[in-house]
Amino acid sequence: MKICVLSRIDRLGQPGPNALHLGQRRLQVVLVLARWAEPPYHYFEVRVEDGRRFVLRHDPESGVWELAAAYGGGTPVSRRPAAAVRL
Repeated sequence: MKICVLSRIDRLGQPGPNALHLGQRRLQVVLVLARWAEPPYHYFEVRVEDGRRFVLRHDPESGVWELAAAYGGGTPVSRRPAAAVRL
């Protein structure tokens, strides 16, 4: 499913998701749990403010973001900047 993702450049100079829009809701990314590449795509597993986790797929050539997977909520994570933990 194509989605709108706002991205930013992280501490390592790599682009990554900062927020995503699902329907009318904007979900702030509070943590990038993992990132990996399976050419031609880049994948990001992220946690949002309400504790849900999403796997986002990015095509750097076209700039298109897609929702690859979604996982139920858990304990909300405190608000903090997104950070990569695995490259």
